[in-house]
Amino acid sequence: MKNQKIIAIVCAVLLSILMIASDYSAYTTEMAIAEAKGEVFEKSFSPMWESFIIPLLVIVIAFLPNPKK
Repeated sequence: MKNQKIIAIVCAVLLSILMIASDYSAYTTEMAIAEAKGEVFEKSFSPMWESFIIPLLVIVIAFLPNPKK
């Protein structure tokens, strides 16, 4: 049972890293499009809140107690 919790935590951390990387990729794409149009790009990078909520839910579910029979 302990191995399943560790696997869930590792998966949640990897998911979080991948989601933040995806947000950064979208940020750089948006920056490149703005520069190609000749516009000034003034936004700074900040990950979306979904990048943290979904992995946190996986961790919370991993630590829910098992129902007793």
